[in-house]
Amino acid sequence: MHQSGNAHWVKIAARATRDAVLFAAAYILANYARFSMLFRMDDYVLPITAGSVTLASSLYILGLYSVESHRRRSFTFHLILLSFGFALALLAVTLVGYLSFDQRVGRGFMAIGCVFSYPLLVLNHWLLYHKSSIAPARVAVIVESPEQQAEYERLMKAKLHGIHVIGFIGENALDLDGENSLGPLRNLRKIIRHHKIDRVVFSAESMNNETTRVQLRQLRYLGFACSSILALYESTASHVPMRLINLDWLIQTENTSRDLYFSKLKRLFDIVSSLVLLIALSPALLLGMLVVKVFSPDGTVFFKQQRVGRFGKKFWIYKLRSMRADAEHAGPVWSIVGKDPRVFPGGALLRKYRIDEVPQLINVLKGEMSFVGPRPERPEFVSMLAKEIPFYNERHMIHPGLTGWAQVCYPYGSSVEDASRKLEYDLYYLKHAGVIFDFLILLDTIRVVLGGGIKQASVKESDAHSLSEAVNAP
Repeated sequence: MHQSGNAHWVKIAARATRDAVLFAAAYILANYARFSMLFRMDDYVLPITAGSVTLASSLYILGLYSVESHRRRSFTFHLILLSFGFALALLAVTLVGYLSFDQRVGRGFMAIGCVFSYPLLVLNHWLLYHKSSIAPARVAVIVESPEQQAEYERLMKAKLHGIHVIGFIGENALDLDGENSLGPLRNLRKIIRHHKIDRVVFSAESMNNETTRVQLRQLRYLGFACSSILALYESTASHVPMRLINLDWLIQTENTSRDLYFSKLKRLFDIVSSLVLLIALSPALLLGMLVVKVFSPDGTVFFKQQRVGRFGKKFWIYKLRSMRADAEHAGPVWSIVGKDPRVFPGGALLRKYRIDEVPQLINVLKGEMSFVGPRPERPEFVSMLAKEIPFYNERHMIHPGLTGWAQVCYPYGSSVEDASRKLEYDLYYLKHAGVIFDFLILLDTIRVVLGGGIKQASVKESDAHSLSEAVNAP
C-alpha cells in the first residue's frame, strides 16, 4: 500500500529526456527541410547528440527541472535561463562540428534547426511550468480522527506543487462536519467518480482500521492510486516531514540491499572524483590559502576539527580557516545565518563559494567521508540534536558527504529547527541514494556554489508553497 511515487531522479530524467528528444527531433526535421531528404545524417549524429546532452545538462544545472523553478513568480526568468541553456547547446553543436569538416552543421541547417527547436522547447517548458495550474492531481484525504483532521488541514495549507486537495472523506456520519467533506467512507467509489478524484491519501493510522484497510486495498487492486500522506510529500516535495516519520517507514527505507552501490560503486566514484577535483581545484585552493594569510595572518591556514561519521565514529575534518583564530575562545558556537562577526574579511568569500571545504577531499580519499551524503556534525551538537530530534542518528547510517541533498535544498542552519528540516532531506536521500541521484546532486551543487549559496528568503518562500526545496566551524 505504501507508494512513494517516482524517485527524484526519475522525474528529472523524464524532463531532461523530453528536452533532448525535442532538440534532436527538431534538427532531424530541419535536415529534411533544408535538403528535401535526410542528408548525411550519420555525419550529423555526433554534433546533434552533443547539443542535446549539453541542453539537458545545462538546464538541470540552471535549475529548470527542479520544483524550485516553479517558485518564481514569473515565467520570464525561467525563459531567460532556458534561452541561455539553448545557446550553450548551439555552441556545443558548433564546436563538435568543427572536429571534422564532414560533421560541420551549416548556417542554413543551424538556422532552420533553431526555428524548429526553440519554440518547441519554450512550449514544453511553459507546459511544465504551468502544469500544476492546468491539470493538478485531484486528491481526497481519509480523515478518521481529530489528529488526522489536523494533518488534512496542514496538507491543505501546504499547497504541494501539482496537487489539488479536493476535500476529505470520513469513516461515518460523525466525521462529516466541515465544508470540505466529500461524504462517508462507505460511498468511497461513488465519491471518486462524482468528484473525479485521481488519488486517495491516508494517514498511517488508517491502516489499523479494518474497514478502511479493506476499502483501500480493494481500490489498490482495481488499479486506483492510493498512498500515505507521507508518500505524497515524499514524491512531490522530495523530502519527508519529520512529524510523519515512524519506525515502519525507516525499516522500509532499506528494504533492498545496496551493498554494491554503497561499498563499491560509491567508493570508486569518491576516489576518482576526489583525485580529479584536487587537481582541478588546486588554483582555487592556493588562492584561498593566500586569502587566509593576507586577511588573518595570526592563525594557521588550515585547521582540523572533530566530526561524527558513519555509525557514530569520530574523525578529524580538514578545512581552510575562514574565521578569526579566537572565534571559539568561549566554546563551540553554532554557525550564524547571515553576516557572522567571527568571519574575517575574505573568509566570507571562502565560505560563500565553498573554497574553505576543498581540503575535505582528503577526508573523502581517506574513506572517512563520501562525496555525497549528510554533512558531518560536531560531537557536541550531535549529542544535543539527538535528544531534541527523533531519528537524528539515522543520518549516521552512511558516510557523511562533502555535499548532500540537504545542502542543495536548504541553507546553512543555525537552530534545532533548521537541523530538523535538513534531516527531512537527509532521510529522503538515505532512501533514494544511488549513482544517478548522486550525480544530480553534484550538478545541483555546481548551481548552488556558482549562485553563492541558498538564500534564506527563497527557502522561506519555498516553505510557504511547500516546494522542494554547512558546516558549523571556523
